[in-house]
Amino acid sequence: MTNYAPEVILECSLNARDLGGIPAAEGLRVQSGRLIRSGELSRLSPNDECYLRSIGLHTVIDLRTDNERELKSDRQIDGVLYMHLPVIEGLLPGITRESIEDPYKAFSRPDYAEKLGSNGFAVMRSLYPLLVESDSAIKNYSRFFRLLESSEQGAVLWHCAMGKDRAGIASALILYVLGASMDSIVEDYLLTGTRCAEEIRSATEACREFTNDDRVIESVYWLNTTSEEYLAAAFDTMVRMCGSVDEYIRQKLGVTEERKQRLRRNYLI
Repeated sequence: MTNYAPEVILECSLNARDLGGIPAAEGLRVQSGRLIRSGELSRLSPNDECYLRSIGLHTVIDLRTDNERELKSDRQIDGVLYMHLPVIEGLLPGITRESIEDPYKAFSRPDYAEKLGSNGFAVMRSLYPLLVESDSAIKNYSRFFRLLESSEQGAVLWHCAMGKDRAGIASALILYVLGASMDSIVEDYLLTGTRCAEEIRSATEACREFTNDDRVIESVYWLNTTSEEYLAAAFDTMVRMCGSVDEYIRQKLGVTEERKQRLRRNYLI
C-alpha cells in the first residue's frame, strides 16, 4: 500500500480515520464506514456527531484507564453503546495520559529525569510488549474482537487517549486478521506520527517548563511519537509467546479460523 492518506474524519481528533480501503485478504479491501480508529472524544463537535450518525455508528470502544476517562470523558451520542476495555491498568508513562494540568511535571524531578535520560525510545520499545502480553491487554483485546464480530452493519469506533498505542495495536490486530499485509499495517500505524506531528511537538516543548535537559526533551518526543520498532516489539512478543502471530491471535485472543472468516465476510468487500 502506497500513498496512504485517508481523510481526517473528525474535528476533535486529527488522528481519527476510517480503515476503509486498506487492501486485505483475497484481493478484497476493508469496507468504508465500518472500522474507525480515533483519539479521545471529549471535544466531539456537532459536525463530528453528524458524521458519525451518518455512517451508522453504534459502538464506541474506550481503551483508556478509569482515571483517563474521568479526566477527559467522551462526549456521548444518544443511542450509541459505550464499552470500556482498559488495555492497561494504572499509570504507564508514555502510554497513558492521566494528568491534564501538568502532564509532564514528573520530568522536573531529578530522579525521574535521570532515569529517563535519553532513553525515551528504549522505554517505549520496552512498553509495547505489555500491550499484547499483560492479562488486561489479552482480556480486553479478546473482548474487542467479540464486539467487532457481533457488529454486522454500521460502524464501530475504538480509541485511547491520543489514538496511538492502544488503539494502534487494536488496529494492527484487526487488520492482520482481515489479511492486510504487514506493510499496510505498519503504514497505518505510522500515519499517527505524521498526523499528530504538531501535537507531538507542542507536548515535547511543554516539558521545557519543568526541565532544561535536552536528553529528557528528546526522550519525551519518542514517548509521544510512533516508530516501526515499537510495533515490531509487540509483534515479536506475540511470536515469542505463541510461536507465530496467528497462534497468538488464536490461543490468546480466541479468534479461531472460523471467527476470522466471519470477520472477513463482515468487513471486507
